[in-house]
Amino acid sequence: MIYIFTFLGEFGYELFNWQGVIRKFSRTLSPSDKIICCSRANLYPLYEKASQYIDISQVKSFQRSVACGYFALHPYDLASGLKRKLTFYQRHRFDHWLKAELKSFILQRLEGVKQSGNPKSWWRNLFSPEGSDRSGEPYTFIFSSNKTRLNGCTFGCDRKQYGVDIAEGNIYDLLDLNNNIFQKIEPDLRVRASIEEKLGWDLTEPFVLCQTRNREIVIRSQEVIPKEQLIEALAREIKVVLLSFHTGRYLDSYSAFKKLPNCFQYSCSSFTEQICLIHFARHCLFFTERDFGSHIYVPPFLGKDVTAIAPATVYQLGTTPIDFWNQNVFRFGGQIIPKVSEEVFATPKKVQELIYAILS
Repeated sequence: MIYIFTFLGEFGYELFNWQGVIRKFSRTLSPSDKIICCSRANLYPLYEKASQYIDISQVKSFQRSVACGYFALHPYDLASGLKRKLTFYQRHRFDHWLKAELKSFILQRLEGVKQSGNPKSWWRNLFSPEGSDRSGEPYTFIFSSNKTRLNGCTFGCDRKQYGVDIAEGNIYDLLDLNNNIFQKIEPDLRVRASIEEKLGWDLTEPFVLCQTRNREIVIRSQEVIPKEQLIEALAREIKVVLLSFHTGRYLDSYSAFKKLPNCFQYSCSSFTEQICLIHFARHCLFFTERDFGSHIYVPPFLGKDVTAIAPATVYQLGTTPIDFWNQNVFRFGGQIIPKVSEEVFATPKKVQELIYAILS
């Protein structure tokens, strides 16, 4: 059997309760079974058990959708300022058609079922959960937007309204650890040379990697972090790389910095570049506003510490069980070190104390 796992939602849910489930599931398979993993660009380092990884970012309906939990929503569902909400039927229809387009794209990439002379049989192949490829080997699709039980493992979540049930699919303090096997992410260092060419220096030189996070939706905190004050002071002591990124997906999270003196701006186009920079960084200093961004989870998955600076209102949301994650998930040498923005920037002395802690 070929198992085709396709993730549609937010990166944090993919990290905490999807890739780890696939790893556990892989241990239940026979040698003749295969795993295919499909997600956004260059996330293949998460899926070492996959026979093949397929990037679905170029599928326009996926790119124009909005990531929410385990789901891909129609852009009208969460677009800022729009009063109109979609009905259950409209949401279901969008999910149905998106999966059909993704199935078509994935099957063609796998050089499996092609459009035949019988349109009805092709149509049935797209909408049926199971089929067979050109060699007759059976396959089945597992999408994150449906709760699926396979070999004792639970994948994805059944959609309620916009998000997930308080327990089902939870990635916070109700995360089902027994449903996952987590392991350290190994960076693909083949991108090192191109990164060094852009920066103009060797990545073995000491540097601090900074990243921020913002999103035009899911605004749970209005507080703004005066991060430039800290970054400028830090850059007088050590090289600082300011990583910016945008996935290209509609209303997705992004990182952006102002041009700051003595800092190196780096526009990141892939996950592989990001984790290569994390791998070589002396320290990771990540900022997050409006919510606790999933970019903060990445360094500990690579065995690296990350100092996370967020407003007090973000830590009060109930989406930051950092002690739970540090003790039960991040067991590869790296931890999240939480800092409250209002405390860090209370006085110049506090700022210098944090710089000293980062450098030491």
